[in-house]
Amino acid sequence: MAMGNGMMPIGDPINGTRTAFNYTYSQANLYTTASATPPREFPSSNFTGTSLTYLSSLNRTIDNSPIPNTGFKFRLTQANLTQGKVEINWTLTIPQFNCNGCTGVSITLNFSGNLTSGTNATYTLSPLSPPNSTIIASHAYTAPGAFPPAPTVGCPENVCIDVTRYRGFNVTLSFSFGWTFSNETLGMFAEVGKVIVASIGSFVPSSSNYMQQDPSNSSSILHTTNLFRIKYNNTLTTYLQPGNVSTSKLWWQIEVISIYYPAGYEIKQISLNGTLISPSLPKVPFERENCVAGTGCSRSLIALNMSDFRIASSNSTITLISRTTNTISQLSALSGGLATQFFTSGDTISVKVVNRPSIVNASTSLQTGTLTITFPSALSITPGTIPGQLCARSWTFSAVFTSGFDLGNATGSFRIDSLQVSFTGSTGGSNALTVQGRLTYGNGTIASGVNAALFAIDRGTPVNRPVTYDQTTVSPTTLYISNVTLVNGVFAQGQPLIILFTVVNPDTSQPYNATVTIEHEWPGPQAHGMSVTFSLFPGDLLSDLPFNATGPQTYKAAILFTGTGVQVKLTNLRTFSNYMNGTMTSGTSPVVPNRPHAGLFNITLTSVLHNSPQTPASFILSPLYAYVSSSLAPSRYLSPSNVITTDSNGDFSATISSNFLLGAKNMTVLLLARDATGIGLVNNLSTVGLTDSTILISTTDSIGAVARDQTVTATLHLKSNSTKITEVITVNLILQGNGMLPETKATKPVTISPEDSQTVTLTFSAPSTIGSYTLTFSSPEYGGPLTSQTLQVAIVQSNLQILIPAAIGVIAAIIVLGVYLIRGKPVEEAEEKTKTKPAAGSTKTRPARANPPSKSLTRTRGTEE
Repeated sequence: MAMGNGMMPIGDPINGTRTAFNYTYSQANLYTTASATPPREFPSSNFTGTSLTYLSSLNRTIDNSPIPNTGFKFRLTQANLTQGKVEINWTLTIPQFNCNGCTGVSITLNFSGNLTSGTNATYTLSPLSPPNSTIIASHAYTAPGAFPPAPTVGCPENVCIDVTRYRGFNVTLSFSFGWTFSNETLGMFAEVGKVIVASIGSFVPSSSNYMQQDPSNSSSILHTTNLFRIKYNNTLTTYLQPGNVSTSKLWWQIEVISIYYPAGYEIKQISLNGTLISPSLPKVPFERENCVAGTGCSRSLIALNMSDFRIASSNSTITLISRTTNTISQLSALSGGLATQFFTSGDTISVKVVNRPSIVNASTSLQTGTLTITFPSALSITPGTIPGQLCARSWTFSAVFTSGFDLGNATGSFRIDSLQVSFTGSTGGSNALTVQGRLTYGNGTIASGVNAALFAIDRGTPVNRPVTYDQTTVSPTTLYISNVTLVNGVFAQGQPLIILFTVVNPDTSQPYNATVTIEHEWPGPQAHGMSVTFSLFPGDLLSDLPFNATGPQTYKAAILFTGTGVQVKLTNLRTFSNYMNGTMTSGTSPVVPNRPHAGLFNITLTSVLHNSPQTPASFILSPLYAYVSSSLAPSRYLSPSNVITTDSNGDFSATISSNFLLGAKNMTVLLLARDATGIGLVNNLSTVGLTDSTILISTTDSIGAVARDQTVTATLHLKSNSTKITEVITVNLILQGNGMLPETKATKPVTISPEDSQTVTLTFSAPSTIGSYTLTFSSPEYGGPLTSQTLQVAIVQSNLQILIPAAIGVIAAIIVLGVYLIRGKPVEEAEEKTKTKPAAGSTKTRPARANPPSKSLTRTRGTEE
């Protein structure tokens, strides 16, 4: 288990492949114009219109001074020349070779230039004796334009001619420049340089090659390469031709060691037998070619002229120290796909390694290596409370990449910690509640100065409750944002946050364009450099302009927290099918998609007129949102507290005061907190401070049929389910139906203590039209209807409907009794008629309620008699 910060050193140098550095022996003779005949022109003339300039095509390796006459430049200086040709011949000797690994001799040179219409340039190589007996090599360039079109692959210059079979011969290298009569001859030129006879050996791998991290610069890798037992001897025998005459002498002027190394390497110093020769000595390489990324070149060359050094030993050692870039350019710990240095209980830690091998244009097999990631093996972060010994410290992990050519080494760090909350109390108020608690870190230390906010949500209710903030500063001249609405203030990973905002143009005579910047902020508010900007202009993807003709326009921003950053989809509600996408800048602290947190958005609108930004800009802050764990979603957003800061003891007290607390079936109050370093609360339900139900159970007393314009009393019984909150509401009695629009008939304030009951009576006048109506008890504080019942309006009120049939029955009984007394009939028959008479009147009243009162009246009357 490793702890601490900084690069984790690699103890010993690592073996690299010996074939990363390869070298060849070379023997060479450099020719100058001293070996050339004077130029000849055909047909003979005064050379008018031509020019021949001798050049220095390379420098001395011993002091970097130019070597004169190692090349020339021929050019035509006039147009409209008559047909002609210029020829220049060089005489070269082809010696025997004896360098290590050498198997042949070649002539190399640079031959290039530019041809115009009717001009040509040719080189020809042939044996000197007998003259023109055969052609060894020849090439004519005739096409207008630059020549040659591309260098010959594997050739150090652009012309390479094998002359191994001509060892001992002198050869003629002839250059011919011709032209026909043309007015386009001006501009033709050709250059010849670096004419060399050389024998180049086969590749020999380095004797050893080690890689290690630069102790003074962790971003650099040092390569130490040794070439052992370098041997050379330029004195040898050559059989001169014709005649096969044996001649021993120092045939080669130059002994060269050519070192080839991968593109991407930078040679810093070269030592010969322990003596630094580069860059301390004035001697320079015989040849140097550095590969450049993107050119297709895969290896670089540095050639040393060993003839410059007086070597006492025939077995020499060349040591090269070169530099490459540490291949691991980024090593970071990820949570939810985003780099972070903070992890907490239940998190899954991922590691991101960006590894770029330094060798360029190489095959995949050469760039392939082994990546080893070393992680604290004893470290295990499990759900629940984090052991204190894991917290408040940085943990390190490392990654090492090795291949035959490259080395990468990097160390990352992360912190394990959490904020933990202990709730110490809660009290209710009038449509309000206050929660107290304390925040500590995972190791129990006090978490002071931490920003936090309480949120009340209706857990399990999937219905959104939009919250709108209106603009407080309105511009009379430029565009402004009139309001911002948080549509779904509580949401979880994988769900977008929806924000609406409205843009108003107060001066419709101005054809404004605009830019909209949506910036994420932590509660406080605290900006952290995370934003995205959209340009609104004629022809944009939203098709929303001009602002001066369409009136206020509302935009929808769908914001999604992902592992690739905060994604924003902007839509105009008027042109809903079109949208713009954008990704917020990374900022100084990431919004990790699997971390519950609180936040808000700052929306800034800048008016643009004639491509010029206008002042003042308009901005508005959104309400706080609650990004919660999936166990708390879906939920309905109720209300947040103000942002609070823990005191020196880590204590806090937060109050939510809002009518939106009412009417919640499963009100859940949770705390979201984040300290300045990004440490937040543990991702589980320990953030919940309390749960409650603020539902009011509503019942009513029934109301019978009433007469038109009668005074009616409606009775509502309310029972509070809340154990904390005193619910202060206004009860409105709303009457509607039978063609009547909703009309508030009565209003009464009501205060209901926790778990208490209240009876509310409301008096009103019945409608003047008979029919069926709906009575609704509603409360704006509660958020809508409490309950409802039906009101029936009749011609007469319901108690008169009961009394009328009863009176009819009494009168009928008296009449029947009189008849029976006269006729001597039994009283029982009269009573039977009395019972049947009210039934005939039942069509005017409801029988179930009319019959009992009629019996009572009959009994009362009989008793009185």
